[in-house]
Amino acid sequence: MEKKGKFDYILLETSGLADPGPIASMFWLDDGLGSEIYLDGIVTLVDAKHIKDYMKEEKKDLMMNEALKQVAIADRIVINKKDLITDDQLRQLQEDLSSINSVADMMVTERSRIPLDYILDIKAYDVKNVDALVYQTNKINEHAKMHAHEISHGVQTVCIQFDQQLDKLEPLEYWIQDLLWEKKIQGIESDPVTVLRLKGIIYPPKDKTLSNTKKRLVIQGVQALYDIQEGYSEVEEETNTSSKIVLIGKDLQKDQLSRSLDNVLKIKHNIL
Repeated sequence: MEKKGKFDYILLETSGLADPGPIASMFWLDDGLGSEIYLDGIVTLVDAKHIKDYMKEEKKDLMMNEALKQVAIADRIVINKKDLITDDQLRQLQEDLSSINSVADMMVTERSRIPLDYILDIKAYDVKNVDALVYQTNKINEHAKMHAHEISHGVQTVCIQFDQQLDKLEPLEYWIQDLLWEKKIQGIESDPVTVLRLKGIIYPPKDKTLSNTKKRLVIQGVQALYDIQEGYSEVEEETNTSSKIVLIGKDLQKDQLSRSLDNVLKIKHNIL
């Protein structure tokens, strides 16, 4: 703390029992606040030997335990102590973690040996980082081809894809707000849902001026907070009008989400 001037980076290490959501919300600030501190990403370190036991724990008055939350909200997952399990167990563990969070990058190691650049400059909460989101949604497509998304402890990744250009953004935004704030799926009678992480790339609606054919609307959210801003893609085809929304959370039933998209938003879509 004796160093004068700006810090290059701040690493905040929480306890193993910490809920990362409220902590992330504290540091994820609007540009308008003028702060030079911003949330770069969340890295979750898992114990390869014991993580499955931790994720199975049931805790009174909690919808999901801390281990599940930490895996679900992570942008990078480090699987440590690989030397304590077999290769088959490791493969199964990777599949189990991917079924919960299909967009997080994973690294396998022992004694927590990892390159520093794996946990720095992640830019996971950069609302203008369109191409990173394109890469992540492509990962979901690949995962879906190899493995069905089995619900693990009720927590999973859901990817909604549609090619239809929206007339306006507001109906979709109200739909998202109901998911995040009211914990309900519009037009559907269902148990409460919990969204821990939200990401999306939306082709600009018809009422938005399209000054650049590579422009996209980028959605980033963590628990009850979300933001939508304009970004530009270098990898998307100019003629590609597709949109994608990624939800990571609990009790996100695909059939219920699909019915809501059909009946409420009138959007033809696919769900992975």
